[in-house]
Amino acid sequence: MVPVTLLNPKNGDRILDMCAAPGSKTIQLLEYLHDGVVDKVKTNGFVIANDADAKRAYMLTHQARRLNLPALFVSVIDARKFPSFKCGSELRSFRFDKVLCDVPCSGDGTLRKNAGLWKTYHAHLGHQLHPLQLEILLKGLKLVKQFGRLVYSTCSFNPIENEAVV
Repeated sequence: MVPVTLLNPKNGDRILDMCAAPGSKTIQLLEYLHDGVVDKVKTNGFVIANDADAKRAYMLTHQARRLNLPALFVSVIDARKFPSFKCGSELRSFRFDKVLCDVPCSGDGTLRKNAGLWKTYHAHLGHQLHPLQLEILLKGLKLVKQFGRLVYSTCSFNPIENEAVV
């Protein structure tokens, strides 16, 4: 949950969670967004929780319903192709205040608690995922406003998936 804390969401923020499912970080974002709001219906911000997999996005929706907090939009789009929106009378490009890029990764940071991963793990998983991670990060940078905040994170220790991407 450290990535959400580093994102530092506040009431009124317009937030994009690019790779959201299964939804624990999205739920945390919503809780921050509604923190201190007396009337939960009247928050000024929102979270768009996106995932490329429809089944995983459905799980996210199911988890979020338990909180019954407004201001959540769920989309099913490849994060690399997330659309740019135009808004206002001048049709300016819409930018998010905060963007979370918790990208798909090899998961080698979870080897100690996920014994099943040992069966499929090999050192080159990071090489396979690096181009995808880089494209998601670049798209996120295009969608965050100037002086906004983007947090890139993985659950991997592999520098190919972390430092090399950044």
